[in-house]
Amino acid sequence: MLDRKAGGVLAYAWGSTGMARPRVWHALLLLPLLAVAGWVLVRGRTVRDDPAAVLVALRAAGGPSLPGPAAAGASARSEPSSYTRDSLYEYIDGAAEAYLARGFERCVVATYTFPSPTTDALDVTAEVYRFAAPAGAREQMASERPTGAAPVAGVTGAFADPSTLVACRGRDYLKLTALSAGPGAGKALGDLAAAWQRQP
Repeated sequence: MLDRKAGGVLAYAWGSTGMARPRVWHALLLLPLLAVAGWVLVRGRTVRDDPAAVLVALRAAGGPSLPGPAAAGASARSEPSSYTRDSLYEYIDGAAEAYLARGFERCVVATYTFPSPTTDALDVTAEVYRFAAPAGAREQMASERPTGAAPVAGVTGAFADPSTLVACRGRDYLKLTALSAGPGAGKALGDLAAAWQRQP
């Protein structure tokens, strides 16, 4: 409410609608907003500073992956091929149904070439299948584990015979197949599996 004119300047009386004095309850209304802002700030900093959580999220979003050839001790690797639920039959026609029934989502496939000092170069096909849940990956591995396969030293949860290695890590199932027999096949399979498990 206009009260008076003082020295050419309009003045307002305290208590008027033109210029209300801040009350204690105004400050109390701000407290919940400040609390929420503080929680968001602390929560955001915690998530941002946790690299393990970031890597897990990136891995989940990026799908299954294979290591580079150098990381596995190979001399080369073919360009990876990818398959989804709709295209898996193009790669394993006749066997795709079992994968789909266990929650298969997508896979990546590549062939590695390992040098050999005594024989021709050794080729190993690597397949990584991602499932909706870890149980699906474990069930598929169990169904394809070679008879008589033994645990692989240095590779957690891996089993191998002279030409095939299978392993799981979370929702991913790894299957390695040496395309030719030789004295270096076992080492090549183990080195490639270990490199796969070392990936972030």
